[in-house]
Formats: sequence, structure tokens, C-alpha cells
Amino acid sequence: MLRIRRDQLTYEFSATTPPVAFIRPGEILVLETYDASTGRIRSPEDVHAYVRVRDPRRVNPAAGPIYVEGAAPGDALVVDILDIRLESQGFVRTATGAGVVQEGIAAPEAVIVRVADGGLVFGEKVWLPARPMIGVIGTAPAEGVVYTAAPGPQGSNLDVNAITTGSRVHLPVQVPGALLAIGDVHASMGDGEVSGTGVEINAEVTVRVDLEKGVAPARVWVETPEHWVATGNGPTLDAAVEVAVEELTRMAMRLLGLSRTEAFMLVSACGDVRIGQCARIPGLDATAYALLPKAVRRLGAG
Repeated sequence: MLRIRRDQLTYEFSATTPPVAFIRPGEILVLETYDASTGRIRSPEDVHAYVRVRDPRRVNPAAGPIYVEGAAPGDALVVDILDIRLESQGFVRTATGAGVVQEGIAAPEAVIVRVADGGLVFGEKVWLPARPMIGVIGTAPAEGVVYTAAPGPQGSNLDVNAITTGSRVHLPVQVPGALLAIGDVHASMGDGEVSGTGVEINAEVTVRVDLEKGVAPARVWVETPEHWVATGNGPTLDAAVEVAVEELTRMAMRLLGLSRTEAFMLVSACGDVRIGQCARIPGLDATAYALLPKAVRRLGAG
């Protein structure tokens, strides 16, 4: 089983970024991932030194990129999330100028969160359940650079809680080899990631990477055991929601043989729209996702 070391990382998705490894479709690999600070915040006091040197283009490191043999523009990369193993501690932090609530909030500040007692211990004051998920997963865009801090149609910093153990992520291939990278694991992240961070933590992610020829999606979408999930991003939360709902409407049309209007009404009837990230971070899009239950089924033959 191939292992991608923690130091084999990237801060960008780009066609020109050299791959750290080559794999064939169907391979299973383990990716060692850094937290969003690349391991710089290990105590509350570290946050002040970190923000002094923080470069917004060098956050959320992702393991990779990985070249998938045979992957060509127009294909879909299919990534099954088999396991997420957390290290012993992570952190949550606030940042000046970011976050849904700013008045009265001390910034910068960090709380250390330990993995213990079957869950997480927040600042030695509160226990909460662990809910591991992957914040960054993506492939390279056809042109330009998408930094690992930012979301895009081909993935990157989606911050969608549906991307977790047991999920299958479908990504567009836009360059030869796809150049897959994965990182920014959270031990737990509330929908919205309202301060700009969840519980940022080092981790090991085990995935299976497959290839589907000629069926590249326009945007990343996700299957969970219970849902089909569409993703969206935009300069405002409203814009991100619109993209996610549009994509889920198209998905319902395709999967259930409905007209556009019927599919939109179905999404309104039983789809759930959730916030990925709405922390109002200057220069970064908000993200949203929309879920349709797999229990929904077409009746009859027509």
C-alpha cells in the first residue's frame, strides 16, 4: 500500500505542480496530512507567532499531488474515503477580520483540543464527539492555480461535512493524471465553520482511487450511504447555495428522469441545503452543499 508522507505536500492545485507519486486506478493509498497551520500551532501561545508569518497562499496543506495513470480531461476521478485516523490533538482558533461573530471575540486566540475519552476534549473544559471529515480534496484546474485555502469547481477547500469515512467523492479530471491532493482534516467542524476553523488536526487518510472514463462532472459531487450531495461555492453564501441547488436539481433530473421544474420542486420538497463555510474570510468564497435522500425513488416504468 502506497504511503504519502506528511512532507509530500502542496498548497496549490495546478497543472504545473510536479506529482509526488504515481498510481494506477483501483489502488489504495494512505495520506499523512498536516493541520491547517502545517503543524505550527501546538499550544495556545503559538497562535500569535503563527499569525505573524501566516501566508494565505500557504495554509491548508494537502498531501500530493498524485498522478493517476490513464486519467485524461473529460474523465471522472472517484475517491472512496475508507478511513480517517486522527492524531492526539488539534486546535480551533479565531482570526482578526474573519468570522461570523467578531464583536467581543478575542483574536487571535486558540484552544487546544485533545482526542480522548472516545471523543474530543475542548480546552480541558468541554467534551464533544469526534466527527472527522476532510476539508480539502481536489484535482488540478485546466488553467491557472487554485490555492488550498480556496474552493473551486474541481474541489480544493470545500469544507463539506459529507466528505467523511464511507463517502465517495466524484471529481472532474481537467489535466492529464488529474493531480489529486487531499488535506485539511478536521476532528470536528460545525456546518458553517463560523470562526474560519474547525478542530484542525494532523491525520492519516486512507482512500481508494478509481477512474470513470468520459463522465467528468461539472463540479465535485459526493455520495454517502444515505444521500447524493451537490457542492457549490460563490462570493456570497447566497451565491454558493444557488450553485449547490442548481447542481442538485440537475442531479435529480438525471437520476430520476424528471423535468427541470419537477426536479427543482423535488429538491424543495425533500432536499436539505447546508452551509459548508460562511466565515466571511476576506477574498475567499463561501461554500454550500445540498443533499437528496437516496430513499427517493422513481415509481413505475414511465
